[in-house]
Amino acid sequence: MSSIRAIKIGTHNGHFHCDEIFACFLLKTLPRYADAEIIRSRDPKVLAECDTVVDVGGIFNAEQKRFDHHQKTFTETFNSLQPDKPWTIRLSSAGLIYVHFGREIVAELLKKENIEDGVRDHLTDILFDKLYETFVLEIDAIDNGVDIGENMK
Repeated sequence: MSSIRAIKIGTHNGHFHCDEIFACFLLKTLPRYADAEIIRSRDPKVLAECDTVVDVGGIFNAEQKRFDHHQKTFTETFNSLQPDKPWTIRLSSAGLIYVHFGREIVAELLKKENIEDGVRDHLTDILFDKLYETFVLEIDAIDNGVDIGENMK
């Protein structure tokens, strides 16, 4: 009998912030993360055991599933990771997760609706941009100390 290890999402302990809470929420909307355990620690040994780490650890590497934005050298924006997108606010951990998983998350949520595939694909593209522009962008701005204004990009 083989035991299947639960997926672990690591984030920092102590005070929690909107960006890592939303990052964890976004991940848990995906079927492969739905039953994931959230581990709150700053211990590198504990975080090394996690499958995905957000907002802690000092590493941004999407291939390794490490999504921290606190490094002095971190300058990523939505536009720098997806040049066809206009947004240039520095990303928080929520923004990083959204850039890398957001389209899949929106598509997954739309699967629950009775929508034709072609229409669903088109809606996914529209909602992916709109959700970032009207919600996640503000989380990125707040987390990075950027004043939120009408012309924010």
